[in-house]
Amino acid sequence: MTPPASRRSAFTLIELLVVIAIIAILIGLLLPAVQKVREAAARMSCSNNLKQVGLALHTYESANGYFPTSGEGNSSTVGANGPSTWMDVQSTMTQILPYIEQDNVYKNINISNRYNWTGNAAAFKVKVKTFLCPSNGASQDDPEGFGQTDYMPVAYVDIDRSTGVRCTVGGTCATERVSALLTLHYGAAPDLAVSVTTANPTHLSYYTKMSPRRVTGVTDGTSNTVAIIEDVGKNHESLSPFMKANYADNCSDCSNKSPTGLRNNYRWGEPDSANGVSGPHNDGANKVARLNNNASPKGGPTTCPWSNNNCGPNDEPFSFHSGGVQAVFGDGHVQFLRDSISFQTLRAIMTADGGDIANLD
Repeated sequence: MTPPASRRSAFTLIELLVVIAIIAILIGLLLPAVQKVREAAARMSCSNNLKQVGLALHTYESANGYFPTSGEGNSSTVGANGPSTWMDVQSTMTQILPYIEQDNVYKNINISNRYNWTGNAAAFKVKVKTFLCPSNGASQDDPEGFGQTDYMPVAYVDIDRSTGVRCTVGGTCATERVSALLTLHYGAAPDLAVSVTTANPTHLSYYTKMSPRRVTGVTDGTSNTVAIIEDVGKNHESLSPFMKANYADNCSDCSNKSPTGLRNNYRWGEPDSANGVSGPHNDGANKVARLNNNASPKGGPTTCPWSNNNCGPNDEPFSFHSGGVQAVFGDGHVQFLRDSISFQTLRAIMTADGGDIANLD
């Protein structure tokens, strides 16, 4: 007799749909975990970058007897509203190049002239990995090829200690705006017109010599004072979300300027990559100083779009880490600062000799 044909088992449609649903649920559970692992790795890499920068600050100080320039900083004169903003010829990041194993780049720079002077531009187009945070979720490559930085040297703080809003007009503003840990080596008005001529063969000849900060000048303690903090997300004016800098670039023999002639404040060679910590004074809703101001939606709300100075990452501490930003302090240690930090504490950790020491524990 012929044996009966064996029945071949198969998935029914319902069983197949159940399997697909289970797989979809598992993927849904797995993706956030993968993203968290990636962000944890990126945050650690970002922290390591800042540790290298912090070590470079101290190695520079040991070799020279003072800290690197702040790039941007306070003028030597104080008016009714406090000091004005001056710029150095070089940036903080430029001066620490030899101390982060980038001496070959530094040797190709004429440090007496601006970064985008025609004789310097090639060196400043080097992309320095130490200056970039892997968590960056907005910035794009510079259209002119210049290297960028995601880290902001703190130039000064002018947060009103009573209101938390930027102090800009009269009254106590003359004393509320104070320098941070890093200060200028040379200074001039940011929109000063400069050019290399036979009579003035270097841009440096237009600048006033200043007094750099020594370790002994950090009376609040280097472990209590932020030197450099994250400012991630800046872009060229032609990219989205774009940023407009606050100061013009009037160097007549410099190239690769922004479409509006403003400084490109995200390039590591630009002294304007440093900034004061002021809070979003152009915010139409909330001007109180805080970290990661107007982070959502990407590009900022209508009350404070990132194109405006001090909105979002445009010259204020900002990151794409969840819950805060990372900063390197004057003693070289790196610490995560939470968004919930008060404006009083934020001001205190930005001053080098204000006598207002804050507890971050």
